[in-house]
Amino acid sequence: MTIDVQTILYDSRNNLSKLGAAIEELVTIYPDIFQYSGMKERLEAFLQAHCEATHRLENPNLLIATIGTTSSGKSTIVNALIGCKVAPIEAGEMSGGVLTLQHSGDSAKRFSPSGYRALIVEETEGATWETGTWSGLSDEAMYDRIRNSVMLPYHDTRKKKDCMAPKVTAFVQLLPVCDRHLLSLPPGVGVKLIDLPGLKSIQDLDNLKVIQEKMVLPLLLW
Repeated sequence: MTIDVQTILYDSRNNLSKLGAAIEELVTIYPDIFQYSGMKERLEAFLQAHCEATHRLENPNLLIATIGTTSSGKSTIVNALIGCKVAPIEAGEMSGGVLTLQHSGDSAKRFSPSGYRALIVEETEGATWETGTWSGLSDEAMYDRIRNSVMLPYHDTRKKKDCMAPKVTAFVQLLPVCDRHLLSLPPGVGVKLIDLPGLKSIQDLDNLKVIQEKMVLPLLLW
């Protein structure tokens, strides 16, 4: 059975647009109803979700994420898939927060016009690790910065206090995407590999929260 991704995307965008228009019409016809606190809150939540879903469908991505226990080889598999060593590997716990590996291409030109390679560590509240944007890094330099300047300081900090997990994006060449025919993806659909933190146990609430936020939302909005 062949899946026509282009048709699915078109239909999804069209249906989402119709849904938004229908809600706008309801609000216009029955404005008093949406002034009640409960309805108003639900409307605001819908509008936010609709906006996020619209953005995702305008810039669709195939997301491939690793989920598993701590030190089970998730980062090793990610490195094997992309063909280079970027995701930090350690005998103990190393992955923390969300490490997104995105195929370098048009979306990365603004960060690295020459080589389309870039590393972005977002500003997060209470971060004790290095944040910023770097371009033109070698595989070794990118690995070293993610491991030593982000992940190690993060794990050291979370032992002492609660802190927001780091959000890291690396624009690199992903081997499976170099020949798009292998993935049967239409033009305009990006590919992201997400190296998520491992779970020590079902009571590892901090990492579980990070995983849930990253995995449940795309399932609802893609």
